[in-house]
Amino acid sequence: MSERTEERTREADTTTDADTGVDIGGIGGTTTERQSTDETAESGGSYFSARALLFAFAATGGGMVAGSFVPLLPFTAILGIPVGAFLYGLAASERRYIETGLAGGLVAGVGTVLSVFSQLALRGVAGGNVGAGRLFLVAAVLGLVASLVAHYLGRDLRAGLTADLS
Repeated sequence: MSERTEERTREADTTTDADTGVDIGGIGGTTTERQSTDETAESGGSYFSARALLFAFAATGGGMVAGSFVPLLPFTAILGIPVGAFLYGLAASERRYIETGLAGGLVAGVGTVLSVFSQLALRGVAGGNVGAGRLFLVAAVLGLVASLVAHYLGRDLRAGLTADLS
């Protein structure tokens, strides 16, 4: 192939990339994509992400499961929730307080009620007042607060570790 033909081919490839808005190199995206992403980030972006919620559930639920493997120590399963939220805050590139708080509260509430479900069911059959709703509410609030604080601390550590030293 002649040099002139190769140059035309390169120009055609460059024009095609710019027209379709696809970055073939895989680095960064096109200028218009980067500008729209920057504008979205400046205007506040999305406050809620279902994908981030799934990751938060995986982190807090995984922390609860990992905490439940510690034998002979009470409340280690519940203490695993803030550990998972801390690790999620450390790993996440964006602030996800809504998702982490929701996941931490629900995991703590449901986990606590399920762990004492048989005792609550026996009390209900015996005619006692079943406090499953109050138990869920108290555990959910504690899980929400603990996961938010832990997520904040994880984000703070991430910011400190990734900050420029100069």
